[in-house]
Amino acid sequence: MQFVGQQLVENSMTIKDYQDGKLIRLSKPFDTRAKILNSIYFGAFSFAAILFIRMVLLEPVSDVSLLFIFGIGGLYLFIGYKFLNKSMKTEEIIVNKQFLKIRKKGFLNKHETDYDISKISKFRHLSKPEVSKHPLAGESFDYLGFQTEQQVINELHGDNRLGFEYEGRVITFGEDIYTWDFEKLEILLYDITGNDFRYDDQFEKTFIQD
Repeated sequence: MQFVGQQLVENSMTIKDYQDGKLIRLSKPFDTRAKILNSIYFGAFSFAAILFIRMVLLEPVSDVSLLFIFGIGGLYLFIGYKFLNKSMKTEEIIVNKQFLKIRKKGFLNKHETDYDISKISKFRHLSKPEVSKHPLAGESFDYLGFQTEQQVINELHGDNRLGFEYEGRVITFGEDIYTWDFEKLEILLYDITGNDFRYDDQFEKTFIQD
């Protein structure tokens, strides 16, 4: 974390050499308030699951009740796992002159996708929408925390992501990427690949000829 003026910047990408290109880490586990909140949710749902399962061990129950308790306990564990997976989410980009790979890792899962750099266009920053005022928040001070909760919800579901078009699809990735990191990444990708990802190759050739 770092401070820029009065604003707390929660995560900043890191760059290192990787084979014949670069590896850019966009996020890591527990690097934002949203991920920390998800880890708290994981603890809450896991604790609830343990309580349900412990009921079976302390008191004899019917077969129907047993199935119900284990079903609810299993559901809570599954929801807890989903929150844990979000809190430990890591996103990385590997880029060289031939391809751009987006790698996403969670607690137990990993997903990688390669993209041909010649087919990437309209690379852009998707800004987070402005936080609307909560109707129950106070005018001068948020005594009951409604506006704070609204800001957390916006952070969990807002944008501040990156995106580009690829073979007729819009590919989005990243989480809470600040504009200065996007600008740095845009320059870095051009230096590595020689491609301006804002445009497709055909447009670039026309632009160069003109």
